[in-house]
Amino acid sequence: MWAIMHNNLNTICDNGALLIVAPIPPLEELEREADKRDLQSVEAFTSPSRRAERLAWRRVLRDVAPAAEVEYAPSGAPRLKNSPYTYISVSHCRDVVAVVLSNARCGVDVERVDRDFSRVAERYMTVAERDLYAAEWWAAAVWCAKECLYKMAEREGVNFREDMAVLGVDTADRKLLCRGVDGAEIALDYRIIDQQHIVVYKL
Repeated sequence: MWAIMHNNLNTICDNGALLIVAPIPPLEELEREADKRDLQSVEAFTSPSRRAERLAWRRVLRDVAPAAEVEYAPSGAPRLKNSPYTYISVSHCRDVVAVVLSNARCGVDVERVDRDFSRVAERYMTVAERDLYAAEWWAAAVWCAKECLYKMAEREGVNFREDMAVLGVDTADRKLLCRGVDGAEIALDYRIIDQQHIVVYKL
């Protein structure tokens, strides 16, 4: 696995799969650079932030796989055609977008480490998970891990607190040991980016 930075992007590559984390530019810039397909994909969005989030990840996709087209599986999960990658997973917070491109089932979630999860913590995090680690970014890490597992499961009706679990953390290798929706153990990678964001992913 290796990582590079270029053009304001954080990129991690492993066995051909890519994780790209990029800032969300101003909406005017995104709309100016968008192609017809990208603009069509946001026609129904009235919220400027939603338009910017969608156009930001589609710009990342266009930079990496210009001919790629996005389709959706019956579960609602996105798929790619006319692309060197089959699977795509996307996440965003208010100022950053994260995209994973892979030929295996994948997932990603990104959050700001300063987001206040206190109001929703009991809905997704057990006491055991809270006690695993004391870093200020830990609540965000557990949230991101479960979002990532949920996206990989492609299943509706998942209970974030009961149906998935974060079992351990390896800070040396930057991995989270988890139990997925199907009960199997799975290791997710995590990175702290610019001291402001955490991204959890499976390539």
